[in-house]
Amino acid sequence: MVSQTSLLCGAALAALLVLSAPSQAQLRAAAPPPQAMGDAARRDIRVPDSVPNISGTWLSQSSNRSIMPMDGSPTPFLPWARAFFDNRTAAEVRGEPLFDPNANCLPSGVPRVVAVPYPLDIVQTPELTVIAIEVMHNYRIIHMDRTAPPPGYEPSYLGYSVGHWEGDQLVVVTTGLNGYTQVDEEGRPKSSDLKVTERYRKRAPNLLEVDFTIDDPRTYTHPWTARAQFTWAPDARLAEYVCEENNRNKSDAAGKLRRN
Repeated sequence: MVSQTSLLCGAALAALLVLSAPSQAQLRAAAPPPQAMGDAARRDIRVPDSVPNISGTWLSQSSNRSIMPMDGSPTPFLPWARAFFDNRTAAEVRGEPLFDPNANCLPSGVPRVVAVPYPLDIVQTPELTVIAIEVMHNYRIIHMDRTAPPPGYEPSYLGYSVGHWEGDQLVVVTTGLNGYTQVDEEGRPKSSDLKVTERYRKRAPNLLEVDFTIDDPRTYTHPWTARAQFTWAPDARLAEYVCEENNRNKSDAAGKLRRN
């Protein structure tokens, strides 16, 4: 038989547990804040919630002066590409830089446009991922519902990009590139056989990391991978970019850069 004293002690203990337990409001207040998930205004509501949100404006944390293997190994030039690069380097040391399409207001091309020190603005829809880039007012269309370029596609500066999601990574494969641009500002060359595979992944609530693999058997001995990073900037907006106005990057007829 349970004594009256035991019943009283049990009731007191239960009351103490109720009083000491955190309320639902307290639990909600103690929960970590939700991760920043991109800009809803730049993301089509038809995109499934399972697809990571990388929409919005991102500020570059990289520079495109030198794009090199991220594992620290040397650039795997083929002999002709090494000679081409060394010749450009020597001309720049002499103060007589050779023609750079980007410095002459032509598009940066892929992969150089991935690592430019300018912001990106990403829009996500079920069929397309659109990446606007401040430099040269370039924009890239990533086809999320196509597997190959259409018949008769003409090579272009930014090529033809096809994308799909692998877990939390947006994988973009770009082909159909012309050979008129350089890999980077230093002058690493590329050919029209180039294929670039990019992997976009949010490493933190405000950090977008892009690993891009350069596969060009006419220029390099084997594929190699570089990296670019961007931080989320929801209040930033792309600015006007007019390359042709007062362009100091363009050399004159004698190959000299303007100094004023």
